[in-house]
Amino acid sequence: MVRWVSKTQEETKMARRGENIRKRKDGRWEGRYIKARTSEGKIQWGYVYGTVYAEVKRVLIQKKAEAGFYKLKRTDLTFEALAEVWLHSLRNSIKESTYAHYSYTLHKYLLPVLSKAPVASLEESFLEQAMQQIIVPTDAAHTPLGNSSARECLSMLRRICKYAAHLRLIRPMELEVALPKAIDKISAPLSPVEQQRLYHYVQENPTPRKIGLLLGLELGLRIGEICGLQWGDFDLKLGTLKINRTVCRISCGDGHTKVVIQTPKTRTSRREIPIPKQILLMLKKLHGNASNSTSSQHPLLFNSPKPPLPRTYHIRKACTFLVQRKRRSVLGQSGSGDTGQ
Repeated sequence: MVRWVSKTQEETKMARRGENIRKRKDGRWEGRYIKARTSEGKIQWGYVYGTVYAEVKRVLIQKKAEAGFYKLKRTDLTFEALAEVWLHSLRNSIKESTYAHYSYTLHKYLLPVLSKAPVASLEESFLEQAMQQIIVPTDAAHTPLGNSSARECLSMLRRICKYAAHLRLIRPMELEVALPKAIDKISAPLSPVEQQRLYHYVQENPTPRKIGLLLGLELGLRIGEICGLQWGDFDLKLGTLKINRTVCRISCGDGHTKVVIQTPKTRTSRREIPIPKQILLMLKKLHGNASNSTSSQHPLLFNSPKPPLPRTYHIRKACTFLVQRKRRSVLGQSGSGDTGQ
């Protein structure tokens, strides 16, 4: 955790010149900046503390910017530092998964091209040319971006520039960049016959994972929403389902990932949905079996202490596999043999 306080000029001396960051005897990093000046002209220092050097550096840059340390004519602030400050400023106002996605986009696409660019020299023509290089890399090892990724990168660049203009680091800019043409992806749905085969297969031995497939197929639930379902979300008497959470895997920024449970993607994603009669009957049967088992202590639909990972739950592939498996079973080539969750 990073915190900052104000101290007098004489209290601490920095070990590093220019950057004003040093490592304390207690192992923490300490950065200082000129917060204000008294009426007599004496400096009032602001301090930033943290256990990670990079975190202290990012927050210190932000505090310097807020205190008016950076001016339009300064050339020591790079785009990378500015972008990190902008990203850090969003941490408490967006979801953890959104923050992780922004960080990925920034470090994957924007910074490899713009990291060393001086903020004071940013102009529309330079940024627009940089965006074209991001969309169509000159390096043969990287493939061109599609419409969605390119649009996301441009939106982020515009937001960073708007943030810099708000801090009076640059003048307001309007970036105009031609984006790749969007390509509509057409996915072939299961045919009515295939859907019926799937229903029959699940009815023979209903399990949470199988019913989750039907919930995605019939109710349009996202994979993360299915993974986060709890028995308390179902009203089996009224035959309704409330969507209250979603599960996703995010990057921790150090090469590792973690699974987080959070609110649904948008406000309208919080919804109450009527459950089709066939699925409701399966859920009642499954809930009765779960109540009589030792796993009933777990609130999740999947009767386990942890939700299934979204990356292991591919609805389309699973539906196709189960339909084909059912077809083979009908032909007598193999039995169902599924004892999954």
